[in-house]
Amino acid sequence: MKPPQGLLISSGNIVCKLQKSLYGLKQASRQWYAKLSDTLRSVGSQHSKNDYSLFCKQQGSCIILLAVYVDDIVVTGNNPDEINALKAFLDNKFKIKDLGELNYFLGMEVTKLPTRMALTQKKFALVLLKEFQCDSLPSTSCPLGPLTKGDTAEDQLADVTSYRKLVGKLNYLTNTRPDIAFAVQYLSQFLQAPTNSQWTAALHTLRYIKKDPSQGFFFQQQQ
Repeated sequence: MKPPQGLLISSGNIVCKLQKSLYGLKQASRQWYAKLSDTLRSVGSQHSKNDYSLFCKQQGSCIILLAVYVDDIVVTGNNPDEINALKAFLDNKFKIKDLGELNYFLGMEVTKLPTRMALTQKKFALVLLKEFQCDSLPSTSCPLGPLTKGDTAEDQLADVTSYRKLVGKLNYLTNTRPDIAFAVQYLSQFLQAPTNSQWTAALHTLRYIKKDPSQGFFFQQQQ
């Protein structure tokens, strides 16, 4: 590595040994994930076969799950004592910060009610409405509006980046909104060369979300 401007080195070429990874380095996140994986495996956690960012630990009837995103971790399970022991172990290894019960994670909001739990992306949806200036437009009752072929050169959308960005964010919203899954799947077919008609259809889907941005999943509490 080259020394930064202003740093004078009297000797010739030297080698700097980093004591810890730096954010922004290409290998930093990979090294962190490898270290975390080895640490979790040392206490019996295994990668899920369905999602490589999910770790599972099962001993008899006790199940502990860890969802990992970079340096954010969600821990849940059916044994509070085991969860606390795992958090203490991770704190001893990495000096973690316990944020308490889960409320917000990767744009998803968790709301606990007396008999059930709600999982929504309301904040994400409201930001999306404002970003694409649909917060002042009337809402619609159908996730996909009428379409025309619009395959002429004159109908090609000039700003394809905005279309791709909108469809990409709508796709993320389907994590808690399966009611727009078909519309988003249809709109995703035209990412290469969208038309003005398809842009209007994408905005129509956004206006449908405005009707109830807090819609999501509800999980009933087991008795």
